[in-house]
Amino acid sequence: MTRRILYFVFALAPALTVAQNLQKIDSLKKKLPHASAEARYKLWNEIAWEFRFAYPDSTLIYAQKAFKLADELQLPADRARALNYQGVAYNYKGERLIAYELYSKALELSTKQKDSTQIAHSNNNIGRLFFEQGLLAKAYDYYVRSYSIFKKLHDNNGLAYTIQSLATLQRTQKDFIQSETNYIEAYNIRLKLHNKRDIISALMMLGRLYYERNEFDKSNASLLKADSICHYINDELIFSEIKLLMAKNFIELNQIDEAEKQAEAGAAVIKRLNYVPVMAETMIALGQIKFLKKNLKSAESYFKSALKIASDIRDLHGQMDAYNHLWKLAEAEHNTSESMQYLNQYLVRKDSIKDLDLTRQVERLQFQLEIEKKEKENEILKMSEAHQATVIAKQRGQNIALFAVLLCVLSMAGALWYYSQKRTRINLKLEAQNQFIDLQRKQIEKRNIDLSTQNHKLADLNHEKDMIMSIVAHDLKSPLSRIMGLSNLLTMEGTLSPSQQEYVRLMKDVTQSNLDLIGDLLDVNALQTENEIPYAVTFNLGELLEERVAFFQHSSISKKIDLQLNHSIDNTIASNPGYITRIIDNLLSNAIKFSKSESVVNVSAQINMGALTFSVKDDGPGFSDGDKKQLYQRFKKLSARPTGGESSNGLGLAIVKTLVERLHGEINLESQLGKGSEFIIRIPVKVVENISA
Repeated sequence: MTRRILYFVFALAPALTVAQNLQKIDSLKKKLPHASAEARYKLWNEIAWEFRFAYPDSTLIYAQKAFKLADELQLPADRARALNYQGVAYNYKGERLIAYELYSKALELSTKQKDSTQIAHSNNNIGRLFFEQGLLAKAYDYYVRSYSIFKKLHDNNGLAYTIQSLATLQRTQKDFIQSETNYIEAYNIRLKLHNKRDIISALMMLGRLYYERNEFDKSNASLLKADSICHYINDELIFSEIKLLMAKNFIELNQIDEAEKQAEAGAAVIKRLNYVPVMAETMIALGQIKFLKKNLKSAESYFKSALKIASDIRDLHGQMDAYNHLWKLAEAEHNTSESMQYLNQYLVRKDSIKDLDLTRQVERLQFQLEIEKKEKENEILKMSEAHQATVIAKQRGQNIALFAVLLCVLSMAGALWYYSQKRTRINLKLEAQNQFIDLQRKQIEKRNIDLSTQNHKLADLNHEKDMIMSIVAHDLKSPLSRIMGLSNLLTMEGTLSPSQQEYVRLMKDVTQSNLDLIGDLLDVNALQTENEIPYAVTFNLGELLEERVAFFQHSSISKKIDLQLNHSIDNTIASNPGYITRIIDNLLSNAIKFSKSESVVNVSAQINMGALTFSVKDDGPGFSDGDKKQLYQRFKKLSARPTGGESSNGLGLAIVKTLVERLHGEINLESQLGKGSEFIIRIPVKVVENISA
């Protein structure tokens, strides 16, 4: 559908220009007989520009006259404008290579004349030519150069035009956010310039962008602004374009009555002006509306009218759309024979369009090859010119050298004496510098010894810190365990009131939270100090997975979380079960802790080609880009918070990362903010036997 909208815009552009500029062209021609030579040059350029859409041949005639006159007058600036206009004419005539040559000449001439305005326009024209041929990377480079120059010149009109070109390129690349930013910036500039047609153009570009982004209300808001301004300029074709695009928005919003009202208003203008290129599009839009209103006979009439018009003007896209809607209409009427007939015709047109697109791609490739060939020829020509300049400079240098030799012979004796004295001074300076360097070397050696001593002291202090933390953690663990035991005894008492039971529960939660923190601290400290290779034993991995998932079922059920396990492992493997258990527990604990009620936590595992792949996927808040940068750092609390008031000390993922690396594995995270996360662990394991064998 986007392609059809673009076709509509491009087809409509010539008629819009004719409607806008004929009166202005007549006014400019009347000024020619009484104009001076320089004024005549400007008038011919203005007339050439106004003719560009509808009559590019006339643009060529007037632009060539202007360029010839500029040569005769030897204008110090603005001569490249006439070359740019000739390039525009050839581009509209479809002769891209000639257009490229003229744009390149305009760029070269404006560069020589230091004419910044025409340098900017030349870059923008070349960028537009490349964009139309699908060479987006090259187009972007030229647009950026043009933008920078217009920005420095404070040329708001050129700036707005280039920003719109950039926005259209970004829209083609589906970069809708940046495209919207640029379209809005261009619109704001147009508002300040007070040109109603340019303002309407900017609003319609925004409307098309929002339509492609499926933001139909925003699209209509932009189009309504354009419609209100359109009444002031009394341009019926622009009016009809706005109405049809608004109708498409209302169709998508399922506001069928409003869509019908807008489409019929636009269609009335198109029909009265007998503007054939968009009639098929108009008929299809009306047919869609009738189809949605269950008026199938009327819809069929519109679709068949669209098919006839598209066939008459050989519009393959229009024919394909018409057959597509007729096929869906026949299906709705349960007319199998017609449905198959229309479907076959639709597929034939679709294949034809693919062939046509392929042909256009070949043409674009040929254009690119020709451009590259010309660029290489230009490089060779420049190299040849540079070589000739070098030869001339070399000859001039030889002449100068002969004179210099004579001068050198006369000054040689004085120079020898001067350099002898200078060498003596340099040697004295070098000796002093060597002494200074030797002194610095000794100071550096002393500094290195001091740093080594400090490093040893820091290592001792760090070890002492680890020992103190371990002692404190163990000393705290014992009384906390006793508190937990006493809390369990109180729970077993049957005489506690509800409020007392709640206090006991809170005391148990706080105690367990502190025990978990101490356990994690001891784990982190132990992992830091352990240097030995983890031992491997044989165990049944499937049973271990089922045991750990079963252990966490109570936590998940209490939060109304569906904890699922998917695996088909029945192998005995050789690895470290303690490490794997701690990895599983930490990931499951986090997934349940940060998931909302009524969500799902999915655990899956498989062994393939000597590696265990284990993943935990949840529907939690996910991780931001900032979170991912400090994901595995100790004591780093991330943006997400536990959903059930649980504690989080920021050590779990650091422990998992360390354990996975100890097992020579890797851990990966797939997550988007607000869309959950999935941790994927891959650990090499050795399969010992197959229990089912």
